[in-house]
Amino acid sequence: MTDPARVLPEWLVERARAWAAEPGTPVEPRRAATVLILRDTPAGVEVYLLRRATTMAFAAAMHAFPGGAAEPGDADIEATARREVEEETGLVLGELYPWSRWITPEFEPRRYDTDFFVARLPEGASPQYTEGGEADKVVWLRPADAVTQHAAGALAMLPPTVETLRQIMGYPDVAAVLAAAAGRDALTAIVPRAVLVEGGARMVLPGEDGY
Repeated sequence: MTDPARVLPEWLVERARAWAAEPGTPVEPRRAATVLILRDTPAGVEVYLLRRATTMAFAAAMHAFPGGAAEPGDADIEATARREVEEETGLVLGELYPWSRWITPEFEPRRYDTDFFVARLPEGASPQYTEGGEADKVVWLRPADAVTQHAAGALAMLPPTVETLRQIMGYPDVAAVLAAAAGRDALTAIVPRAVLVEGGARMVLPGEDGY
């Protein structure tokens, strides 16, 4: 049975099929950053997710972490992460902890080389949300609940988002997630590939069968 977290949305399946039929020259990925903003609650760790507006050119209507592409004025990729989070949430974050790095598959015309960071929600702060922007909905969820909702079809996310949520959902509190970040390889890029299967396509990662 195909893992629901690895199933690609139809708009990506179409591009994967076209690429398989006629491979081209991959687009150079644009540097980007995204941040998992975490908070402790009596029920466990929660992560802040926003749903990208249906008007967005990339990943429309998908739930994601705050973030975006690097701009010329950014000193480095961490500066990109901080700027994007402040623009999208109004938050000025404390320390950022590198977690992983993902590069969009070769068949996608909009490709990003994205650093994923984890960070604690500043004490006493709350993300600000303005309607009419890049997001049309925001939510705090426990990682396990977000993954469950995704598998049930109630919350759409791209595979790297789901994979990252799975990686953090076993930790008891934010401090444990941040401590775990220190032992991770956040520099080696993960480049998923699409494997066409009956009725769609699934994502495979380096080292897995079919990559």
